[in-house]
Amino acid sequence: MQLYPILVVAVILAADSGLAASRAEGPLPAWVATLIALGPVLAVLLLAAGWVRWCRRRLGQGRAPHLIIAGDRMMNLARWLILAAYVAAVLLAGWLDTVRAAMGDLILLDELVAMLPPILGAMALWWLYYPIERTLREALLVRRLDLGKPVYAIPRRLPYVVQQFRLHMLLLLVPILLILAAAESIHLLLDRLPGGVAPEWLADGTTFAAGLAIFLFAPLLARIVLSVRPLSDGPVRDDLVEICRRHQVRVREVLLWETDGSMMNAAVMGLIGPLRYVLLTDALIETMGRPQLQAVMAHEIGHVRRHHMPWLVMSLLAVLLLAGIAVTVPLLIGGWLPGGWEAQSIPWIEGAATALAAILAILAFGWISRRFERQADTFAVQHLSAAEADGPEESGAVTAEAAFAMHSALQTIARLNTVDPHRRSWRHGSIAWRQAYLTSIIGHPLDALPIDRFIRWVKLAVAVILLLGGAGTALIEWQAAQETASDRPHLATADVLDAQDSIAPSRAGAP
Repeated sequence: MQLYPILVVAVILAADSGLAASRAEGPLPAWVATLIALGPVLAVLLLAAGWVRWCRRRLGQGRAPHLIIAGDRMMNLARWLILAAYVAAVLLAGWLDTVRAAMGDLILLDELVAMLPPILGAMALWWLYYPIERTLREALLVRRLDLGKPVYAIPRRLPYVVQQFRLHMLLLLVPILLILAAAESIHLLLDRLPGGVAPEWLADGTTFAAGLAIFLFAPLLARIVLSVRPLSDGPVRDDLVEICRRHQVRVREVLLWETDGSMMNAAVMGLIGPLRYVLLTDALIETMGRPQLQAVMAHEIGHVRRHHMPWLVMSLLAVLLLAGIAVTVPLLIGGWLPGGWEAQSIPWIEGAATALAAILAILAFGWISRRFERQADTFAVQHLSAAEADGPEESGAVTAEAAFAMHSALQTIARLNTVDPHRRSWRHGSIAWRQAYLTSIIGHPLDALPIDRFIRWVKLAVAVILLLGGAGTALIEWQAAQETASDRPHLATADVLDAQDSIAPSRAGAP
């Protein structure tokens, strides 16, 4: 679900950048655009409701529990179908223009209304899926009683939907929408400055500074969006503080993420120490043993120690640049974009090229992200292996105990979150894929693991791509400025000649 809210906003940005299709005979009627925006959503929800009802009946008959996994996959498919219909409504049917025609181009409000179909559709899917979720929690409740673990009351339907919405939507949507609102506000204010239009560099620089500030302070927003509180003193907190101290990672607070036992997860948020938080869910702390918890905590600290967050941002920029070049250059060579880089291209070709570039960038970014995740798993194993030997992370070898601790932690997360170990994940990879890797590095030297060397090459490649891209952009801007400057004398001479021609007749007719 991490990609879902990002794509919801990206579609609006794509429409505003000129990628929406234009019709020669004019825009569609408002009622047609509205029907295209809402009709497919309702159809998907009806099909999903029928599927959930069928699954519940089969589960009530004692059928195989794999239906729960099938139901989860059906919900994911339904979400993507709703998103696809939303893309068609905005980029092909003019849904965003219909909204703005009705309420005006207000700061953020028109975009929010246009985003409602996929957002409300996702919420409705959680509402429909709740009966299966409740059946699953009832089964887990019995298991926890058998194991002597703490039990939690099963949430009702509305609190369950709100919890899913806060985690899967608001956590990313809030900072993204704040950046979008800041960008709109900045451009509106600069356009109203006396003296005409403000320089483009001023608008871009101010927007970048505002976006960076929101990004840095986003962890504070997460404390509001999620239900968290400081983790109480005890062995778990002491272990986490010790891992941070050993690897010189500064955190502002260690937070307990209260999910009523419904989720096993951990996360680290924040780019800088004063605004960095480590989160551990209640179910994670209460279910895992100490070696497993240490492995999970070391994994999260590994993301910070290996600087994955800033490098992920730079990797995204690099793959977007490469994907754009990979798609555009063949079109230019083949003559599909006539007149070179500065000409106006055929709209549908430009739109298709942009969509293809976005798909390539998403695939490439996911591939890089999965390797970063593997390096974080490796960091956890390196930490545990060195801790067993009471030595530095650069000496010794990967121990079977350390690898098994991370291996079993992943297995526990998959089992209690009812995640198929072979289910692929765009950013993390499947649980089985990560476990197979952990088994393969047992006995390898801690300071010579291939993944660390490979990630160094990835970072070097990203840095080179961004440097070359920045240099190329600067060169193009400089050439454009030179051409503009060289054209000015010719324009001035032409203006003088035109003025003289217009004055000559009046002189000839004067007494």
